[in-house]
Amino acid sequence: MQKKNILNLLSFSHYVADIVSLELKKGYKSIKNSFNRKSYDFRQIVSPLDLKVEKLVRKLILEKYPSHNIIGEEIEDKNKNSNYTWIIDPIDGTKAYLSGIPVFTFLLSLKFKEKFIFGLVDQPILKERFWNFNNIAYLNNNIIKTKKCKKLSEAIIAITEPEMFSSYANFNKNLFKNTSFIRWGTDALGYMRCAEGIIDGVVERNIKIWDIAAIEPIIKSAGGIISTWDGKKIGTNDTVCAAGDKKIHDVLVNTLQKLI
Repeated sequence: MQKKNILNLLSFSHYVADIVSLELKKGYKSIKNSFNRKSYDFRQIVSPLDLKVEKLVRKLILEKYPSHNIIGEEIEDKNKNSNYTWIIDPIDGTKAYLSGIPVFTFLLSLKFKEKFIFGLVDQPILKERFWNFNNIAYLNNNIIKTKKCKKLSEAIIAITEPEMFSSYANFNKNLFKNTSFIRWGTDALGYMRCAEGIIDGVVERNIKIWDIAAIEPIIKSAGGIISTWDGKKIGTNDTVCAAGDKKIHDVLVNTLQKLI
């Protein structure tokens, strides 16, 4: 794919994120915000704003690229047999958004055939936008890189919530207690802190493709590694292990394989 074409697509994704940012700011910390629980998983919630944002993003994509496929969290997929597929998570961290805690993000990515071209992660309250282009990752307009970590005992690991683990006590004994510390409740922003080189890794499960599609190309472009717990390509199962460098990733994967 030509670089110029990618730049045009990336520019469009920033345009979409600018519009979404305005929508998310409008309702932030509003006591009128509401939500429903998803029928297939009582632990998962969806707000009217999730649906509004996804409908808006789909409309913008179809106006500009009517032949492209679209996958989103809240609305049925649009498969037009295109080589291009947009993947949307309107609000990653809906619980954080409804709680008035700025770790929620808007996620948008573009896939060409089986390869993620770029991802965009936007946190409008903190005014932080992460994205990648040409194997370089950015926070706003500054290049970001992951950091190296010598051993697990020195590693800071981010995880969204303990409910992701069927046997918390087992994970706590064999993994969590062996790290420097675990930071809970980060959603997608935890991955971005890893891409920045602030934390060392992220371990999660029950992850869907829209949760991780925008994150994979940014982590890789920043110099990190991301896979399933058994070291395979993300999306082959619902687990994710991201790390700033290969050494810690290997340690995490070797430990996680024993706990699956």
